[in-house]
Amino acid sequence: MSTTIQPWVTPRIPAALAQGTPPGGLPTAATVAHGAQGVSALQPSLTLLLATLTIPVGTTPVGVAAAPNGNLYVINFGSANVSVINSATNTVIATVPTGNSPSSVAVAPNGNVYVANQSSANVTVINSTTNTVITTVPTGNNPFAVAVAPNGNVYVTNVASANVTVINSTTNTVITTVPTGAGPDAVAVAPNGNVYVTNQGSNSVTVINSATNTVIATVPVGTSPQSVAVAPNGNVYVGNTNSNNVTVINSGTNTVTATVPVGANPFKVAVAPNGNVYVANFASANVTVINSATNTVIATVPTGNIPIAVAVAPNGNVFVANAGSNTVSVINSATNTVTDTVPVGTDPEALTVAPSGNVYVTNTGSNTVSVILLAPTVTSISPAQGPATGGTVVTITGTNLSGATVTFNGNAATNLFYNAAGTQIIATTPAGVPGPATVVVTTSVGAVTLPGAFTYAAAPTTSGITPTQGPVAGGTMVTITGTDLTGATVTLCGRPASNVIVNPAGTQITAITPPGTPGTCPVVVTTPSGASTVPGGFTYLAIPVLTCITPGQGPAAGGTVVTITGTGLTGATVTFNGVPATAVSVNPAGTQITATTPPGSPGTAAVTITTPGGTATLACCFTYQAVVTPHATSLTATPALIQLFPLQLHFPFLTATLTDTVTGLPVPGQIITFSTGGHFLGTAITDANGTATLVEILSLPLIILNGGYDATFAGTPTLQPSTAHAPFIAL
Repeated sequence: MSTTIQPWVTPRIPAALAQGTPPGGLPTAATVAHGAQGVSALQPSLTLLLATLTIPVGTTPVGVAAAPNGNLYVINFGSANVSVINSATNTVIATVPTGNSPSSVAVAPNGNVYVANQSSANVTVINSTTNTVITTVPTGNNPFAVAVAPNGNVYVTNVASANVTVINSTTNTVITTVPTGAGPDAVAVAPNGNVYVTNQGSNSVTVINSATNTVIATVPVGTSPQSVAVAPNGNVYVGNTNSNNVTVINSGTNTVTATVPVGANPFKVAVAPNGNVYVANFASANVTVINSATNTVIATVPTGNIPIAVAVAPNGNVFVANAGSNTVSVINSATNTVTDTVPVGTDPEALTVAPSGNVYVTNTGSNTVSVILLAPTVTSISPAQGPATGGTVVTITGTNLSGATVTFNGNAATNLFYNAAGTQIIATTPAGVPGPATVVVTTSVGAVTLPGAFTYAAAPTTSGITPTQGPVAGGTMVTITGTDLTGATVTLCGRPASNVIVNPAGTQITAITPPGTPGTCPVVVTTPSGASTVPGGFTYLAIPVLTCITPGQGPAAGGTVVTITGTGLTGATVTFNGVPATAVSVNPAGTQITATTPPGSPGTAAVTITTPGGTATLACCFTYQAVVTPHATSLTATPALIQLFPLQLHFPFLTATLTDTVTGLPVPGQIITFSTGGHFLGTAITDANGTATLVEILSLPLIILNGGYDATFAGTPTLQPSTAHAPFIAL
């Protein structure tokens, strides 16, 4: 059976507050903490612990919101102040005075906290870093609900003056005042920036464009609309308390697309990350679940008595505050079943989910906040490997990690640091033994055990590298052997090798050397567990340089022994026009090569030297000579004319003429040797007629004794040798 709710009257108010409750009633965290839109980040499933942690706050706490730094801001309606709770320590760290009857609270993107004070007709602005009041901004009469648009504008509904005050969160000044219907109550912001205000007194929703702060539509809805939330697809859901239904508005067209029947007296609405809409039905003690894609009811979930507030955790768990049974029901949004019922304080009125994942519930009857502590979860450990000596800085990611201890195989990690949201721990590993380690993360609520989540690896060892040398240009593929090489990087003289591949056993690495400079370089293999220097290192060989080759010519038949000089010649091979030389020998300094030429074709030959350090070529400095058949020659000698009494040699004395018998032409410029009886007489060079003449008077007796003289041509590569004998004639 439903209960008829009159406009601006709260369905359930704790007895201590029955007198003097302002129109619109007391707010809940579904609107206050998250703008009635829920939280859309996905996190692991949460394990709950009964809410045994209770924090005393001010009088009649009616709302709570979470700041980005993890602080919780609890508005105390009866004591006109805000209790600030540190979510890491769950202690009150400040009490900030506000105006009279603070009824709702919201946090802007810049961290400023905005508190609507119903009886003072203003908003208190708090700096969440210093927890001090920045300013007080005047509003309309009976400011009730607060929401923040993506552009940072703050929207405050003024129930008694039927309008909305718009505040700039940068300057904290009033931008404008926007008229609405009668009794504006809840407010929410769609992804497109439109602001939706429910008007309890006129059964409508006012739509405000947050860019122009003008009314762009007024949408009729059910009776006494008291809550509003926006789904990820942009649909706007309005809970109509007295008509027991939910109006669905398309935020693109601002038209009603569906009216969905729900339980008795729907009071608050929230949306889960999966798009399901959760409607807390005040009088029927249940929650209606609506699919936002089809706008149909997919489940009705029983709760405790008088479900008055609903909020959604980042992991999708839905929390419902049951004011009539002093409990919180926890609904799994994947199965839409109640997974936990957690007892809290007296008259739970509002709740929110902190960045850490813990749930904070305001208890108006006992002036406390109950904290539903959540057991830790771990989603990753990075890096997942480190040396057995310890000292690896790891990052552990999960939820509810504030204050956790961490052990590796039972040994405590050190240097623990936690982020404000309780989603990350930075820790340093202790020493261990090589192999998988069990990591245990423990908080006061529970523990997460992760077998084999971290591996202690032995430090690498190296035994050798092949080849041991290569060119300074790099590019040599080397193989390094050793143990525990998994995850290795390789450097030579501090320069990283490329294409590093480690075999599955971690006993062999192949890599390609980087460019270097001539000389021996240390080779260092580094893994997450340590480093090892390869014995002997790697030698970079200089590119060979050639300076000279002697002799510079030789027969095409080969066989010429040449000497090649230069630098960087160690290990050289030699080719002439690509044909290998033989008997190649290099001196120890690598500056000289001796080699025997192979056969070749007549002409200039390219001499190429190849070493492990590179290649060098002399293209101009050795010539293969063609094989030439020398022409036959004929040498004729003129008899020597000698007068015996008195003894004298007659002119032209001794003469010999050289002729090329192939061409028949005289051969000038050749040396002719004259002798007699084995005695050298002298030499002469043939003239243009091929005739050589020698004046030799002193040897007349020998010429006479030997019966004349001999003329000899020794020959050249192109002319065959020849000889002639000439007698003497006595006058």
